[in-house]
Amino acid sequence: MTEGTDVSCRSAAGAKADRRIAWWLVWAYPPRFRREVGLGLVDAIEDRMRARREAGASALGARVPAILDTMRNAPAEWMATLRATLGVRLKPGTTGDGNPPHEMSGFSRTSGGRTVIDKLMQDVRYALRLWKRRPGFALVALLTLALGVGANTAMFSIVNAVLLRPLPYAHADRLVVVWGRQPGNPRSLMAYREYDALRAQNHTFDELSVFLGQSVNLTGVSEPQRLLGNFITGSLFDVLSLKPERGRLFTDAESQPGRAKTVVVISHDFWERTFNKDDGAIGATLTLNGNPLTVVGVLATPFDSRTVPADGFFLGYDVYIPAGLFPVPGGLTNAGPSMLMAGRMKSGVTLSAARADFDVITKRLEISDPKSQAGRSTNLELAHETLVGDSRTGLMLLLSAVGAVLLIACVNVSNLLLARAVDRQREIALRAALGASRLAVTRQMLVEAGLLAAVSAGVGLLLGRWSLQALTWLRPPNVPIPAEIALDQSVLLFTAGIAIVVAVLCGLAPALRTSRPDVSRVLQTGFRRGSGTGGRTRDVLVVAETALSVALLAVSGLIVQSMMALQHVNVGFDTANVFTLQFRLPPAKYPKPEDIARFFKQTIERVQAVPGVQSVALVRRVPFSGNWGDTPFVVEGRTAAAGSEPRAGQNMISPDYFRAMRIPLLRGRDFTDRDDLQSPPVVVVNQTLARTIWPDDDAVGKHIKVPESPEWLTVIGVVGDAKHRTATEPALPQLYLAHYQVPLIFSSLVARTAVPPMSIANDVRRAIWSVDKDQPVWSVASLDDIVARSHGSARFLASLLAIFSGVALALAASGIYGVMSYSVTERTHEIGIRLALGASAGRVLREVVGRGLALTSVALLIGIAGAAGLGRLARGVLFGVTPGDPATLAAAAGLLALVSLAACYIPARRAARVDPVVALAEE
Repeated sequence: MTEGTDVSCRSAAGAKADRRIAWWLVWAYPPRFRREVGLGLVDAIEDRMRARREAGASALGARVPAILDTMRNAPAEWMATLRATLGVRLKPGTTGDGNPPHEMSGFSRTSGGRTVIDKLMQDVRYALRLWKRRPGFALVALLTLALGVGANTAMFSIVNAVLLRPLPYAHADRLVVVWGRQPGNPRSLMAYREYDALRAQNHTFDELSVFLGQSVNLTGVSEPQRLLGNFITGSLFDVLSLKPERGRLFTDAESQPGRAKTVVVISHDFWERTFNKDDGAIGATLTLNGNPLTVVGVLATPFDSRTVPADGFFLGYDVYIPAGLFPVPGGLTNAGPSMLMAGRMKSGVTLSAARADFDVITKRLEISDPKSQAGRSTNLELAHETLVGDSRTGLMLLLSAVGAVLLIACVNVSNLLLARAVDRQREIALRAALGASRLAVTRQMLVEAGLLAAVSAGVGLLLGRWSLQALTWLRPPNVPIPAEIALDQSVLLFTAGIAIVVAVLCGLAPALRTSRPDVSRVLQTGFRRGSGTGGRTRDVLVVAETALSVALLAVSGLIVQSMMALQHVNVGFDTANVFTLQFRLPPAKYPKPEDIARFFKQTIERVQAVPGVQSVALVRRVPFSGNWGDTPFVVEGRTAAAGSEPRAGQNMISPDYFRAMRIPLLRGRDFTDRDDLQSPPVVVVNQTLARTIWPDDDAVGKHIKVPESPEWLTVIGVVGDAKHRTATEPALPQLYLAHYQVPLIFSSLVARTAVPPMSIANDVRRAIWSVDKDQPVWSVASLDDIVARSHGSARFLASLLAIFSGVALALAASGIYGVMSYSVTERTHEIGIRLALGASAGRVLREVVGRGLALTSVALLIGIAGAAGLGRLARGVLFGVTPGDPATLAAAAGLLALVSLAACYIPARRAARVDPVVALAEE
């Protein structure tokens, strides 16, 4: 496509968009107006936008004036239509037939000749004058509400982006991930033969595919690189409705095992980064894992991956390679469960129907091949649920927390408005005496609250946008929060809804409490406040906000306590001063187990010579790295039905692994260099497996068999338990196989150092490249950092809850202080009389503090009950602490009690120091 053609296409698209926007704007006018002049108005709006474009304005610059014109003119046309329909006029006078104007609601005139709009505008102007008269009050109220609205806007934006918004694929609601299910593992990988059978026999899917993301080595360039590869069947492109940006995509036939073509599709980002968007990339050769692959296409990016959780799950890779080239011993068809499966359900098919369909097929597979399929079935999940399901509890807990903060802010502002309304009771009584209705007084209060809500919502929207940047910056890698979160229509509607709720919550109590004053009593009291006016309402409000604060503080305490428990849990190994990295050998260069084992031994020798390295070993899966695998095993002398064999975590390690990780050897011996391909196969088990399988006997010398080895493995040692996936998992059975006896192409390196671990990174890289100059390495990190990252979601949740509970605590303290301070001010005259009659200052102080503590006590009882309920909702994210932990609940209650005591003491001290002469003179 030439540049001129491209410009022409963009111009045509812009013109179509202008026409469509013009039609939308005309719909803002009344129906009769649209029928009479709608088409002409569309043409006029479109002509104005075209003229502005030709004058050099941008698309936004051409359309915004048209939108503003519509916002200005459409209401006038609606008013004219209402006047014509109802016989109502805006100016005083009569209708066309000489009769007085009708008295109607809405925009009609009242008996006083003023429209409701006039009255509302008068109320708004009056509210603004009150703000100007007391700017401190207005500023505190606005900031308090804006903080609450901003926090809710930011948190809802994250919840919306992660949990509510569907994945941006075509037919996203029909995309399903298929997991294998077997005893003890509801999310195992799928075998290619299972995929073949499910694809051929199912009746509920339009298309099925298998895929697996795996790093690949790019060689033949200046320096070996590690790329993110995705081995897929060509049907995945159809499942996701993906298209090529350049070239073509490979087909399903080109990706099948045994017939796979040596082709590759590259991502747009990789094309831009490596080929600088050169069309010559099509047909170029990339050497991946030692195999030359021809680039046949560039994948068109269907969306901005930075705006969706986890890159959209299926994307975010550099290269897409036919599944038949997946580097697995024996080929993909003989590899057993080694791939993920995804599909698109047919229109109208439910997930339960698809599950039932797959259950029938897996039962047929089990009948045809009971040895490998015994106990296996499938587990179908919507793709969106697979992606974000684990984060649902934490995010909803955070959203509930910011909702509580907003409620507390609303209660505080409602108390402020109520206090000011009580101050204005003489004014309200005078208005009532002069004929003002209760509705007029209530409307004035609600308009003021609504104005507060509207302005605070606007400020809160800005604060929420800024907060989003901080939240996305703080997010840990294992929480699927998009890198960029837009304030879309859903967020704007949510914020508008919050503004309405805020207006009602803030304005209702003051409006109802003061809209029907006792005119005679208020006017008789002069300018002095009536004691106790509005006191009960304020007490209820302060109890409510204190109870919410207790509940939020208690839940935050539970989460923080869980975080501390995670930090101190015994993982079974020493994480300090351990250096780690990962690498994958290209099968084309290392086709035989002997070649792989030789590379391993040479690598260990070279790295051991690096200054600062104390001990070094290879391990297939570094603990807490996200790599995990388990296997069934058979115990000599015992029988188990197919599919019901015991299972254990599995890892391949080289000698000195236990020494490098400081995992204690309890019995027997460690692996040595003599445990290689020529020696009898051996295995080391952990303490939990030994106790489970041989509770009354010594495990050393016993024999077990695993699928990876046709021979019986002899147990040569027992080691301590070590956690592998998370710090919260219980002790699980674990098998350690000798790396030199089961040499696989993927491995990791761990090295215990006498110096800071990352200081040896470059030396270790050079040591590995001295063995093979084309071998890239990645995931270079210290073990401390790896374990810390595994706690990222818990730390993120604990940090935010601590911040929100701190804000709630500050708001509760200010609320209690405000109520007690206002109560003292309201009772100044009464206190002066009591002091003049001989009451001691200490007694006054005790009474004021006692009243505050009484309110706090009621709030604590309610708040602790609420905290226990919220704790049960948070059970899924707690570790090492129960939802009703007495110590945590007591600590939260104690902290609120201390804060309340401090907030009560200051006003009480001021009350005790009241000068009776001044107090009695107050009028």
